[in-house]
Amino acid sequence: MRSTAPPDPASARLLHAYGAQCGLLNDDGHASLNDPIDMSVDGRYRLRLRALPEGGVVIVSRLHTLPDPGADRDELVLRVSQMALGMMKEHASTCVVDASERAIWLQQTVATNSTHEIDEAVGAFVNALAFWTQAVAPTRTI
Repeated sequence: MRSTAPPDPASARLLHAYGAQCGLLNDDGHASLNDPIDMSVDGRYRLRLRALPEGGVVIVSRLHTLPDPGADRDELVLRVSQMALGMMKEHASTCVVDASERAIWLQQTVATNSTHEIDEAVGAFVNALAFWTQAVAPTRTI
């Protein structure tokens, strides 16, 4: 569940600096330190970065809408869970189901002290996102 507490000021300033460095702030260059930063990568992947109340940054991206309750939903959740379990050792990101149980998301929490570390985490996250986007894509039958 997403916290309603304000973000850690140091993490929020760092994320804001990263957003400015990447040209992701409003047209006037200003944004509230409490606001998340949305970004698009390669015109394919949409990410949201948010400073956390306890420090650090979380990166999230929506992977797939969950089907209505039933066999298809159960199969998808089981398949994604098994793959996520296998990837936990090698990757910092993981799959989660949102609080409303409507979608599967990829998320990664980053303890960071520099914009460079945020950028490195975003790069690793996008690499994982490329895998997960294909892995959860609906299977096509001929």
